[in-house]
Amino acid sequence: MTRTPLILLVAAALLLVTGAAAAAKLTAKNSIPFKFFAGSTEEFSGTGCGTSVSIVKTLPARAKGITVSSPKVGERDDFDGTRVTAAIVAGTVVTITVLADGPSICDPAVTGQPTDTVSWTASYDFRAEYTRRVQATIRIYYESYIFGAKWKRRPKTIHDTRAGVGPGQRVTGIKWKRFGGRKAIGLGKLRLDYCRPGDNCPQNGKRMRLVATKPDYCKDSGKIEYLRLSGYLGKLEWFGGIIECSE
Repeated sequence: MTRTPLILLVAAALLLVTGAAAAAKLTAKNSIPFKFFAGSTEEFSGTGCGTSVSIVKTLPARAKGITVSSPKVGERDDFDGTRVTAAIVAGTVVTITVLADGPSICDPAVTGQPTDTVSWTASYDFRAEYTRRVQATIRIYYESYIFGAKWKRRPKTIHDTRAGVGPGQRVTGIKWKRFGGRKAIGLGKLRLDYCRPGDNCPQNGKRMRLVATKPDYCKDSGKIEYLRLSGYLGKLEWFGGIIECSE
């Protein structure tokens, strides 16, 4: 029996939480439930009519709500030699079992040999959907283009790189009250590096509240990231940035 590697059709980097994030307990405040699916083409092989063969697929740790959409129990292979008899989920492990019971294996008139000596192979497409909690990340050069963009969890500095904004506008010394979930909230200081001595820049150095929302998968970056960031001076929204991702 040969197996093709499990293909995570959402970037594998999204599924692995490393370092401190891996050790942290994922909660509603620091993570979001996100839907993933895994798929591959699986090859079963055996000898003889009436033989059952199983393959085992292990999905990522903390995967919840696993459902197998393919293959379905009762489904037959393209050569009508085998039939799926079980698709069982136990924890994060999926076991698929097929039975050799079709004429291309079990009918001597077709095979030209005793049915217990027929070697056979059968291929099925495997697909499973599941939900897993993950932590969102954020661009430290907000609203920047993909090329040269950088991402970080709980960054201490975020640069405002929106079109038309003066160079050197950034928020520094950020301390995050919460991060990684549906909403991230942090407090820092607004720095306007373009202000020179004598310039009228009353906002420079003021305390700023950052609110990041709309965590979602961005096809362009291959990351689950906050797609909206707002900065407030008191109740005044000083800036609002939105990341546009390809459909």
